[in-house]
Amino acid sequence: MELRRELDLINKHFDWMHRTQGEVVVWYEFLPLGNGSAYDDVYDEGPVGAGGRAYKPGVLLPVLRVQEREDQKRAIPDARLPMQNVMLFVAAKAMRDAGVENVWEYETHFNDMFKWDGRFYTVHDYMVRGRLRNEVYIMIEGIQVYVDQEMVNDPGPTDLPTTDLPWPSELPTLG
Repeated sequence: MELRRELDLINKHFDWMHRTQGEVVVWYEFLPLGNGSAYDDVYDEGPVGAGGRAYKPGVLLPVLRVQEREDQKRAIPDARLPMQNVMLFVAAKAMRDAGVENVWEYETHFNDMFKWDGRFYTVHDYMVRGRLRNEVYIMIEGIQVYVDQEMVNDPGPTDLPTTDLPWPSELPTLG
């Protein structure tokens, strides 16, 4: 088995899968403290007038699969908001091509955010898998966040307009 050839074949099939049935998320990389972000690490919120947590502009990231897990609790007016969880399956090459830095290092992405289906998510888990010559794919778990309610004094990510297309009326043909 020749690793470069094997990795090229895997990426070729990932590209085909994304073209036929993949989705897109908007990925926002966190700017660390001192490089754009300013927030209180005790209260986990931005100081008034100092900026708060900042993010790089969003990039469109092709995703092979998105798995939703809706919150099982009730959304009633005087209680809690529902929190959806999602799991993304992403080709590492797609992340690098989109401009995401250090895709092989999980620690630098725990403060990143992404937007999918009109909702914002914080990165809860970032798992790099399948290392050949380079990383092959990454599984990312996100928890829904209500930016306007949970990110006090933070500007939050700049919204990148996306279009949610309707579900297809038929399955794609193989070939």
